[in-house]
Amino acid sequence: MTKRIIGISLLMLFVIPIHAQSSNPGFNATCKDLNTHGYRAANDLQGNSMPGGWTTSEKFNSTWQFSFTPPDKLFIDGKPAYILAQSTGVIIAAEAPAANSNSAGVWTYAIHLGMKKIVASQVNAAGNFDPRTQIIKARTTNFNCDFDLN
Repeated sequence: MTKRIIGISLLMLFVIPIHAQSSNPGFNATCKDLNTHGYRAANDLQGNSMPGGWTTSEKFNSTWQFSFTPPDKLFIDGKPAYILAQSTGVIIAAEAPAANSNSAGVWTYAIHLGMKKIVASQVNAAGNFDPRTQIIKARTTNFNCDFDLN
């Protein structure tokens, strides 16, 4: 047991500072979605499965706001996101909208500061036990962003 505690303590000693000591600069970015590729599967109102299919030019026509304060504070449209990993010039983050009894989903973001690019993906399952309301969606979106690096 003592060896396990010492091992975990050493791991935390080395892992936690690496995550916290990011060399990424702070930034603000205003982004517009350029193009979204999405897969949608759903049922019609009678509960019959509709064929799933990919869309290739879906747009949210939205402006997305990203704000990063080192070492680990990322906000997307004013809401906190969770940084999953980061290294110099790269941040991987996730944003989970509040899950409720009718949907579960997550957005993930790959932010490349050197390229000044952000791409995102979303997975979402919505509906309840009634097959007429069940929808599955998966999307990828790339953004055109104006970055202001601090």
